Amino acid sequence: MRKYIIACSKAWFLKNNSNLIDKKKFLIIKEKKKLKFSLIKKINPIFIFFPHWNYKVPKNIFENYICVCFHLGRLPQNRGGSPIQNLILKNKKKTYINALKMINKIDAGPIFCKEITYLHGSLQEIFIRLSKQILKMINYIIKNNPKPIKQVGKINYFKRLKNNSEIKQEKNIKQIYNKVRMLDDDEYPRAFLMFGKFKLTMSKAVLKNSHLKCEVLIKKNLK
Repeated sequence: MRKYIIACSKAWFLKNNSNLIDKKKFLIIKEKKKLKFSLIKKINPIFIFFPHWNYKVPKNIFENYICVCFHLGRLPQNRGGSPIQNLILKNKKKTYINALKMINKIDAGPIFCKEITYLHGSLQEIFIRLSKQILKMINYIIKNNPKPIKQVGKINYFKRLKNNSEIKQEKNIKQIYNKVRMLDDDEYPRAFLMFGKFKLTMSKAVLKNSHLKCEVLIKKNLK
């Protein structure tokens, strides 16, 4: 059987679909060092899917094989890094998950298909929803082989958020709530407050009226 490849460097997609991915049909690649042209050439996949890949894909791979990456947001307006977090900080309630043909420019490829997805809840809850949607889109692309459609419109880029976990300049409770929930997954550094020598790490945020409830882990800061 001719295999497809799923390359995913974060655990959330594979974890949430562990019983739904046919291992006879898909080769799973989790590490950068294993995504080699020699291996791809040997398998000769019809499609290579990238639900979440943190590394640059070698040019000889995406130029010789159909590579499909997934990006959250309205395209081409919402290209760029940290799309979930950037959209939540803008108080967006819903957006699109797009399946793109990978090209030399980031998030610029034509779109195979897209679905509306919702941004309520914690990052972990958002990932659970996205996992099911992305797998559905993968199966749709395999079955229908749709022709990708070129992106049209004004181009903007999100700035990738780095070292953005500390709560210190938020103006209101809603902003703190969004900060906590947009990082609330085991694969991300959770939001925290500093109180003297102590670091207060927050998770499981619930916003009710003007009050925020969450779990807080208190540890002495080691720095």
